[in-house]
Amino acid sequence: MGNLNYKATKGTKSEKDLAHSFSRFISLADVDIHYEFEDSKQENLIVLLHGFGANTYSFRKLLPELSKFGKVISYDRPAFGLTVRPKSWTGDNPYSYHYQVRLLDELVKSFAPKANVILIGHSAGAAVATEWALANQSRVKALILEAPAFRTFKSGPKPASKLLQSNLMNSVGPRLVAGFKKAGTKILYRSWFNDAGITQEVFDAYYLPLEIKGWEAAFWEFSRNGVQSTINDHLGELKVPTLVITGDHDQVIPTKDSIAISKNISMAKLKVIAACGHIPHEEKPREFMETVSDFLSQL
Repeated sequence: MGNLNYKATKGTKSEKDLAHSFSRFISLADVDIHYEFEDSKQENLIVLLHGFGANTYSFRKLLPELSKFGKVISYDRPAFGLTVRPKSWTGDNPYSYHYQVRLLDELVKSFAPKANVILIGHSAGAAVATEWALANQSRVKALILEAPAFRTFKSGPKPASKLLQSNLMNSVGPRLVAGFKKAGTKILYRSWFNDAGITQEVFDAYYLPLEIKGWEAAFWEFSRNGVQSTINDHLGELKVPTLVITGDHDQVIPTKDSIAISKNISMAKLKVIAACGHIPHEEKPREFMETVSDFLSQL
């Protein structure tokens, strides 16, 4: 059993107060998951997993184009976007890495229990996508990893893990992340090669969740429990068609790390997009979609 310290928060609204006209919610694994959906005549299910600090906005403009290859669902992982942040829980911690993989499994079962699955995971979302793909290889038609973070930020037990899980940090942690907006702005600018593309629309979409009551506690809980992936040690076991995409000027996940990951997956192809940073699908959407479309068309 667990709970969050919601006492220190700058947010005043609920997730559903901020929902868009096209927002949808589904209750899975005891959490109300926010998602966006694009239907298709194709039977495949395409699942989009955003990176750290992002949300469904990141992929929103690509849904219509992706729907040529299957039904598309983009969802907010717990602690991000407009997915409702549980205040307490029994059983699996909804902010843990294990829960994220379980949630992806339940989402696939809910939307397409028998269809082939195409997974597109960006940055930290790539680890969750790869973990599920490894356990369900017969279901995976394609795995697309965009600037995958699991080589650069190695996870697992940390020397300070006992301190991070202490009652003291339950209280202090949310206050530590309360200034994320300033740090997040720096990360956002580092994520683009040409930051002229960072418009007011982009800012508004990324910072919308900071209006939610208790976002700090949920963000902290994810930060100390949600990145425990060891998938980088098992890439040799992956036998599904895989595409690794990276920008040639990625300052968040070094381009060389994405290249190394592509070499460790036997069926992987690599695409390096020129004059591009950490988020090719936002900064260079045309090149990103051309690469993805060519890859999927050849399967």
